[in-house]
Amino acid sequence: MAVREVLPEEYDELDQKLEKELPLSICGLVHFRLMRKEHLLTEKMMLVDSWPNFSVLVIIKRQMRETWLSVCFCKDPEFAANLDTILQFASRDTSLPLYIIGCTPDVMDALINFNQSATSCPFRRLCPDVMVYTLPAENIVPLIIPDGFKITELSNIHTENVHKSWPYATREEWINYQITHFPSVLIETEDGRPVAWEVQHEYGAVGALHVEPEYRRSKLGSVVTRTLAEKMTKDGQLVFALVEESNHISIVFHENNGYVRMPFKFSCMGFCIEAKKKKEM
Repeated sequence: MAVREVLPEEYDELDQKLEKELPLSICGLVHFRLMRKEHLLTEKMMLVDSWPNFSVLVIIKRQMRETWLSVCFCKDPEFAANLDTILQFASRDTSLPLYIIGCTPDVMDALINFNQSATSCPFRRLCPDVMVYTLPAENIVPLIIPDGFKITELSNIHTENVHKSWPYATREEWINYQITHFPSVLIETEDGRPVAWEVQHEYGAVGALHVEPEYRRSKLGSVVTRTLAEKMTKDGQLVFALVEESNHISIVFHENNGYVRMPFKFSCMGFCIEAKKKKEM
């Protein structure tokens, strides 16, 4: 199989083909559209297993940093070997670990089985599989913000606040990149204190919802998430969220705010080319 990069003049066709694969392609499609809207596709490679009729898509940065995000689409587990080939091709010049999102658990299981050996496998699940929730435009019901608050958006001056509330260990530089490049909604008090926010992640999903403890019974979380969804929809984006099955509070929150659960899950995987090289020695 020869790895093929999608060219800029083919982006419209790629968009149309990904749209036809909805809802399974939602992560790849929304990420692609977000990068295109923010003029960031020059930093990315869109790699496929064939063109124009592809079964696997990998969107990945050309220049690797400490953390390396890859948003993928794979039609079926039978194409896991093609996905493996593209990931190896994309990581051939680096030993940095890769974070993979956008594929179903059966695809990831096939990847692991394909690479299984008595010594090591380059693929690892990073967290439990996540449920996929989408928010149809007709389900977005705006809420009036309570008195004493105002709606704005996150900026680089809020990096420290967001970093402190982030539930996972990560660098402030990465947080700053997220909130300065992608859509967000922030609620502040009238004197400018940030009390609630949510962002659209680089890979397309909305998340990182946070409400300061003393304001958690004011429905600010619902105001934030509906306002961000309305903002994204007006920009022509699809709204989706990834929720762990054990997070019952988040499940209830999303369903109460109009989100609809999809009949599949996504896996969050890690890939380390060094493990692959050790396996082949």
